[in-house]
Amino acid sequence: MKSMIWNIDYFCNLRCKSCNAWQGKIFFPEELIDKHIAEMKKNKVKIVSLTGGEPTLNKSIESILKRLKENHFITHIASNGTNPYVLKKITPYLDGMTISLDSNIPEEHNEYRGLKIFDTVVKTIKESKDKVKVLTANALVTNFNYFKVKDMVEYANRELGVPLSMCFPDQSSYYFQDFQVEPAMIRQAFSYAADHYNDHVFGNTRSYYKEAVDYLDGKMVSPCRAGQTTYYTDYRGKVHPCFTHMEVVLNKKPNWEYYDNQCNDCFTQCFREPSIENPFEDVKLVSKIWWFNHVKNRKPTSHYITPSATN
Repeated sequence: MKSMIWNIDYFCNLRCKSCNAWQGKIFFPEELIDKHIAEMKKNKVKIVSLTGGEPTLNKSIESILKRLKENHFITHIASNGTNPYVLKKITPYLDGMTISLDSNIPEEHNEYRGLKIFDTVVKTIKESKDKVKVLTANALVTNFNYFKVKDMVEYANRELGVPLSMCFPDQSSYYFQDFQVEPAMIRQAFSYAADHYNDHVFGNTRSYYKEAVDYLDGKMVSPCRAGQTTYYTDYRGKVHPCFTHMEVVLNKKPNWEYYDNQCNDCFTQCFREPSIENPFEDVKLVSKIWWFNHVKNRKPTSHYITPSATN
């Protein structure tokens, strides 16, 4: 099933230490929206994930999602969770949602994100859980959280009632001026998720976690299918295979060019996880997330105590 990562703006209200989107203020051209949706349909894209920047800051987001649903796409958004008013408006047009949460310790998340937003994000996650089919909290592995995946996933599972998904911090996708994360740190985080997969509820497949470790160890992993089954549309309307190969433009014509992917230069989750061909595992994961969101945690009884950075 083909999927699209659609960047609808280069603009953000936060100042995260791994991103510079706050420096821009560019939005996907309104005059290209219908054309792009028609081309995605023509090229057999089925799943569309809206991203940014912060996608809820694009004033056209409700219209974009409404048109996507009218054209029978499966819709998803990746958000920082700080714009609950807009998220409430668009949830009728969403199938899935991922909200960033990089630490279970409020002070750490706030410092990394550049504003005091932890409480807002937690409230947004709790209020959104019953509004979409699948919802996960999403953590970018960093130099301050790589060693406490256990704490973060327990917080997400017990306090928020959602799985924890994890992003691989690849150099091609993030900016590293303000923090450094070494391969050994990344390996420790993904090794824990792979080794303790059945002890918690994670938001990615176990194969993705295991292949992340194998990639870091220099072992063979599934070939990347970016540009074949997964695509990236930038905020100017150009379709690329992925974040890394921005020099390749596939939508010069309505029938997109085929990209013969021979690349193994990164392990960006948006493209690597869909490249692992295991439909049974994918369906099982989506079913598990839905059950955990809507059945298991319908009436939370958690007594989890949020730690502080000083504990």
